[in-house]
Amino acid sequence: MTCAPLCRNMPNRNSLPPGQGNHIVQRSQTIYQGPLPRPEDFKAYDRVLRGAADRILGMAEKQAAHRQDLETRALKGDLMKSMMGTILAYITFGGSMFGAVCLLLHDKPIQSLAALVVALGSAFGPKIYVDFIQPKPPEERLINPNVAG
Repeated sequence: MTCAPLCRNMPNRNSLPPGQGNHIVQRSQTIYQGPLPRPEDFKAYDRVLRGAADRILGMAEKQAAHRQDLETRALKGDLMKSMMGTILAYITFGGSMFGAVCLLLHDKPIQSLAALVVALGSAFGPKIYVDFIQPKPPEERLINPNVAG
């Protein structure tokens, strides 16, 4: 495939033809984004329907309070799940250790060893998985380049 050489005598598309004056085009655009209208719009709403601005403001306040309540509930729920997971892990670990000691006291060394391995695996297994086996998200690899992933 061959390309034609560039033509050096082509007119520059960014310049006006000779003889025409300079024209300046100015464009202005205002963009507003937010939960509430601009103050000028509040006045217009109130002119059209008396009390509309107060109703709009009240609606925005109720929405913000509702969102904050949902976020608070979500955070409390996450904390409760985390606490329950920790408590249940301690109960499981303690029960397995108790079982291992009971089996050892009743002359069952193999079963006691198995219970001890289960206890240690349930205690340290999730931490080992998270630190060494689970793939890391790209953001964490950028922050800590020594992390294998």
